[in-house]
Amino acid sequence: MSYSVQNIRNVALLGHGGNGKTSLVESMLYLTGALDRQGRTADGNTVCDYDAEEIKRQITISTAVAPVEYNGCKINVLDTPGNYDFSGDVQEALRVAELGIIVCDAKSGLSVGTERAWKYLNEHKLPRFIYISKMDEDNGDFNGAFATLREHFGRTIAPLVIPIWDDAKHVTGIVDILNKRAYTLVDGQRQEIPVPEDKVAVVEEQYEALMESVAETSDEFMEKFFSGEDFTHDELVKGIHDGVASGAITPLVCCANDTLSGVDMLLDAVVSMLPSPNERKLETLDGVTLDYDENKPLKAFVFKT
Repeated sequence: MSYSVQNIRNVALLGHGGNGKTSLVESMLYLTGALDRQGRTADGNTVCDYDAEEIKRQITISTAVAPVEYNGCKINVLDTPGNYDFSGDVQEALRVAELGIIVCDAKSGLSVGTERAWKYLNEHKLPRFIYISKMDEDNGDFNGAFATLREHFGRTIAPLVIPIWDDAKHVTGIVDILNKRAYTLVDGQRQEIPVPEDKVAVVEEQYEALMESVAETSDEFMEKFFSGEDFTHDELVKGIHDGVASGAITPLVCCANDTLSGVDMLLDAVVSMLPSPNERKLETLDGVTLDYDENKPLKAFVFKT
């Protein structure tokens, strides 16, 4: 299947080694039907860590590209190494990505790899999402991870998805802040459930914060916000899209890889809120302008050999 430039997304996964970048790719491929079984790093059968040394050491050594087809969009996911020794591969990936997804561990939140990923994205002037992984593992603490990240990186971090957990701290579902809806996963399919009573106030608080962030993306939205008018769903999506592109908003999504809960919502956000290649600032390399116009002769940039 061929895709026009506005239906392509180039996304680099960054973060500390062991935080779940390769597992996230497996979840995306499995959820979209590219795989009939989900591989595990510990079993040495993931798509992106295919090299013998990667399988032996259970780490990513070289950036791998996995095409994920979702809702009429092709998402080229670049799975980069988390080990500092292989940071050159991260820099290569960021030359061709329109967005970085920083993968953080729910157990620790902020790590050296997280800070380094944020720094790299600043250097390349790229927008970013934050993805909190391992929500379904023991000692996972979404609230602690979110608080640490927001304290360190500021209030631009805006949750789009938050978890629902039971008394034993097991994740049982997720809440979509943008639409104020809750879901659980049944046989791999999202099924709507009522928003738990103890989450209603949290959802309202995060929704208001999201509205405020969207208001700051344009004078028109700011005027509408202060007049007390509600944004439409399309306006919220556009505001988040523009805020992501400018760096004013950093959406945060949490998922549970084992159950796939929240992975589809991450893909939804990438498709609807991430700038496409033709929105990227024009570059000139060796006198050739990369203008991303599919009606002109092909220009190719080789970023890795």
